[in-house]
Amino acid sequence: MKYQAIKTEAVGVISGRDAIYLDEFKQIFDSKYNCIFKGEFNSILTEITSGKDFIPYTFSFSDVIYYQCCELDLYINEKKLDSSFDLVCNSSLIQELKNGSISSKISEDHKHYVLQTYDYVFDIIAKDYKLVIENE
Repeated sequence: MKYQAIKTEAVGVISGRDAIYLDEFKQIFDSKYNCIFKGEFNSILTEITSGKDFIPYTFSFSDVIYYQCCELDLYINEKKLDSSFDLVCNSSLIQELKNGSISSKISEDHKHYVLQTYDYVFDIIAKDYKLVIENE
């Protein structure tokens, strides 16, 4: 299992405990189960800066089949994180889920993402994500 920083198109790599502030989390139950996160990035802790101190964002994860939230100081894999937004390669969580009774719900397209916000860490198994920088 290897944690690898994701280089986003919008802001590049996001790193640091103070990098991602979360204001709103929403689950949408439609034909494709989605999780949506809204807040602000601390632009000092993003690879690509915008000239603003804080950058409003919306993260949308699609086809979510699993997510878990943990307080940051209790996250057992915190020292393994490469950044504030990682992809977990060879995820033991995905392997565990594939070996369970719901294995038919997991496809090869599902990925294990880790989103570390100021206070919480989210493990998310989803097919894809989209990051949109919001206009103020």
